[in-house]
Amino acid sequence: MVSPTVYARRSLCHLMCDQPDAALRDAMQAQCVYPDWPTAFYMQAVALSKLNMQSDAMDMLNEASQLEEKRQKNSKGP
Repeated sequence: MVSPTVYARRSLCHLMCDQPDAALRDAMQAQCVYPDWPTAFYMQAVALSKLNMQSDAMDMLNEASQLEEKRQKNSKGP
């Protein structure tokens, strides 16, 4: 199994090379490997924004924020 980090890093590389379609594909692959990983959603949001899909980008960003908030709440002790 491939680490979601590999997909996220490659997604970032695609973004830096102005390849948002490829970046989106890798970000989606990262999400498939690790469905509750906020970074995968953040990367999708950036790629969607570069593709001028602002509404979808906002949805992904909101989902990422919710997952991150949930993760932080679960990691806090009593």
